[in-house]
Amino acid sequence: FTQQYQPAVCNSNPTPCNDRPEELFTVHGLWPSNKKGPDPEKCKNIQMNSQKIGNMAAQLEIIWPNV
Repeated sequence: FTQQYQPAVCNSNPTPCNDRPEELFTVHGLWPSNKKGPDPEKCKNIQMNSQKIGNMAAQLEIIWPNV
């Protein structure tokens, strides 16, 4: 799990951000990892079910923006 501070990302990026960023930390990405030992490899390719996140979509737009 990685977070980023949007104003810092936009200020350091040569390509301007689409919108003025909120002054909060947002999700940068999620990757499989283990606390100890090697990270997982060759994970199963499971199709995402968008029905499961339907009511979370608005929240995800805030905390996981596409800048």
